[in-house]
Amino acid sequence: MENTNTVNVPTKSNLSLTGRTTLNISGIKKVKSTEPSMIIANLDTGAVVINGTGLSVQHLDIKEGFLEIQGEINNIKFTNQISKSFSIKNMFK
Repeated sequence: MENTNTVNVPTKSNLSLTGRTTLNISGIKKVKSTEPSMIIANLDTGAVVINGTGLSVQHLDIKEGFLEIQGEINNIKFTNQISKSFSIKNMFK
């Protein structure tokens, strides 16, 4: 018998960038920081830092592991470590 309360959360992260203005990411576990110039989120496999201008979260569904960001996206950086706290020093390692 199938459990209908189970949520199918992705075990891997996928990223889709459209025209450098719309970014969709799956595998999101938690959004750590949202600012117009930077968004930090924890993924199944680590963390992602998105840099740009005018960034805003358009849709966030932690239960499904989905994040949509709009704005001018200039840089996307993946790390293997989960972001516990953010520090400028850690960005430039």
